[in-house]
This record gives sequence, structure tokens and C-alpha cells, in this order.
Amino acid sequence: MTRRESLWGAYRSIAGVLRRRVETGTYPAGVRLPGEHALSREFGVTRNTVRRAVGTLEDEGLIVAVPGVGRFVRGAASEDARPKYERIAGELRAQIESGAFVPGAALPSEARICERYGVSRFTARQALRQLEAAGLVECVRGRGRVVLPRRP
Repeated sequence: MTRRESLWGAYRSIAGVLRRRVETGTYPAGVRLPGEHALSREFGVTRNTVRRAVGTLEDEGLIVAVPGVGRFVRGAASEDARPKYERIAGELRAQIESGAFVPGAALPSEARICERYGVSRFTARQALRQLEAAGLVECVRGRGRVVLPRRP
């Protein structure tokens, strides 16, 4: 067998190794997989081969890709794989929907969100923009972001 023929199915064997690591708990639920560069160095293959291998695991439902964050082993903890701004926006949305923030009430400032969640100002802004895009809050000059009345 030539070298080219042996490398042809390399992604399958890499997918098999990664699958076993997930199944045996080497990579438990919610854990982020090593990046493409690290895996390509470990297995001595190109990033495209690694992408094809992890794509196989995604198709099988063993892992989930979170854009801009990485690939995570699917499981109960994989919800925590969401970007921080989405988790913050989700918490604030739940507080708005539960009535903790009534219409007209000001949300915490960007600085307060940064302090509470330990995130950058950019991340806090992204969370607040997500709430604005959903029509739950609006930015009012001098007051910050305030909760809008519920739509029928």
C-alpha cells in the first residue's frame, strides 16, 4: 500500500480515536475539544483532514460546534458552551419575562454587567444589543437601556 492510499482514509481513523475518547470519558460532556491546529499536530495530518474527522462526529451527534468558540462534546453541560453574551442576554430576558424588570425599568449598566459576570464591556454590549434586537429593551439617552412594554 502506498503512502497516498494509507492517508486516504486517515480522517476515519482520527474520527474513531476521537469517538473512543468521547465514549470513554477522556472528553466528558460539555468539554471543549482541542483545536484544529493541536489535533493536526497530534495526528500529523492537515487541518482539512481534522475538519473532516470532527465533521463526522458532528454528523453522528457526538459533538456540537459553537461558532467562534469551538467544538464541544454534546451533553447536558454543552448548553454552557454558548457564548457568554448569549447566556447573559438569556438571564436578563428571563428576568424581564418574570416581571423582575417592569416596563420602564432600567436594566443594569454595561459597567454593572461587566462587574457581575466578569466580562468585557464589548461582551456586555453584545448581550444588551441582543435584547434590543428582540424588542425587549431600548436605549434611552441619559437612562441607559429600559424595558419596553410587552407587545400583545
